[in-house]
Amino acid sequence: LKAARGGKIATIESFGSKSEQDIIDSLERFKKGQVKSNRMSLPVAYNQAMEVIEYLKKHQRVIEAIPLGSLRRFVSTIGDIDVAVSTYEPEEAISWFLKYPKKASIVEKGPSGATILLDNGRQIDLRVQSPDKFGAMLQYFTGSKNHNIHLRELALKQGLSLSEYGIKLIKKIQITNTKSNSKFKIQNSKFNKKLNLYQFPNEKDFYNALGLSWIPPELRENTGEIEAALQEGLPKLVELEDIKGDFHIHSNYDLEPSHDLGRSSLEEILRTAAILGYEYIGISDHNPSQSKHTSEQIADILKKRRQYFEQIMSSTKSVRVKLFIMLEVDILPDGQLPIPENAFESLDAVIVSIHSCFQMPKKEMTDRIIFGLSHPKAKIFGHPTGRLIGKREGYEIDWQRLFNFCKEKDKAIEINSYPDRLDLPDIMVREAIKNKIKLAIDTDSHEAEQMKMMTFGVSVAKRGWAEKGDIINTMPYNKVKEWLLKY
Repeated sequence: LKAARGGKIATIESFGSKSEQDIIDSLERFKKGQVKSNRMSLPVAYNQAMEVIEYLKKHQRVIEAIPLGSLRRFVSTIGDIDVAVSTYEPEEAISWFLKYPKKASIVEKGPSGATILLDNGRQIDLRVQSPDKFGAMLQYFTGSKNHNIHLRELALKQGLSLSEYGIKLIKKIQITNTKSNSKFKIQNSKFNKKLNLYQFPNEKDFYNALGLSWIPPELRENTGEIEAALQEGLPKLVELEDIKGDFHIHSNYDLEPSHDLGRSSLEEILRTAAILGYEYIGISDHNPSQSKHTSEQIADILKKRRQYFEQIMSSTKSVRVKLFIMLEVDILPDGQLPIPENAFESLDAVIVSIHSCFQMPKKEMTDRIIFGLSHPKAKIFGHPTGRLIGKREGYEIDWQRLFNFCKEKDKAIEINSYPDRLDLPDIMVREAIKNKIKLAIDTDSHEAEQMKMMTFGVSVAKRGWAEKGDIINTMPYNKVKEWLLKY
């Protein structure tokens, strides 16, 4: 902060006075306590949980191992990690868990679970349950709290009591095997006469017993999912396997950009895309720095870049992934795009994004975005709120006005999968869908391995109730090409 206030950052190569001011603003917000350091980003928590689950599944007595709580619901930040294990031998499963190689210490151990502290300071909680009751426990500890409260209110009206062990009859009711929503259905459940309890091996049967279709974990936030499940009106959510490409990938081609370069070559990116089963990718490097180049130089850089990429594509015909030669272009404070008009001839399309001056008033920021997105080749608005999770609040936009513009001009809004972003947030995804806005799930990858982060963007889309038809990069290449190259 002292260096920035002293003007020492603006003079560093690739920085400037605007970057310096952004750093000052961010650090001052940090000092005010806006940053929460006790929570993990979703990808960090997910990867850590998957390591533990992979270890647990190596034991022959572990039948299933599944994350619980906010992690299973794919919330953007996670506290501690909880894992459920289905087993007939709880003591053996717990003992195996306590031998986890990255364990630093044992916090607690009991007959139904244990807690360990990892060598990185994070806590992992294990819960074990027999297979015949696993469904009820999984539902109970997945949450959310508000979802479960609403579910229990629904159950009470039917004379039922819900718990992590199953469903108990608290008054005489009519039991049926039909699909009537007003009667308790008992298919695939086991009745424990001693406890007066119906036990469920999986969640689907648990929800069905209450007259509901199964509710995906990502939707369990008490925002209308229970009402929709009662009417069999839940969306058929987009899945990772529906994704056919990624528009927002940064390569290591040095076009002397305004921001950071990628770290992988086009060849490496193409190979990864083929492994992921993609039909197409977009290389969207940051635009060349306007402060360091003339308009003629920028146009020449982009022309040579296109020639270089086309040469690679012609020599790698064994890879069937198609390439869109794109660019991520800054929207300047006045809404202008910092590349000359003739430079657009070297581009199939562009993603436009905000990278500076985040504190503009709502109207001015909305004007800025719409002006930048108005260029015929500007097809996607990238990381649209500008938030960095736990680091920076997003800027203010008149969302209805932006939605109206995007719908009228056939523009798309990005769901950015990058761990610090997960942007568009799920709440706004749902609003965009209500407004029939096209959405693109991208990774903003800066190296080929990061292309696997797509799963987190898909999870945001699912939490926003997105279906396959809401996402443009679920479309096959010819359809995407038709939309992307339509100016």
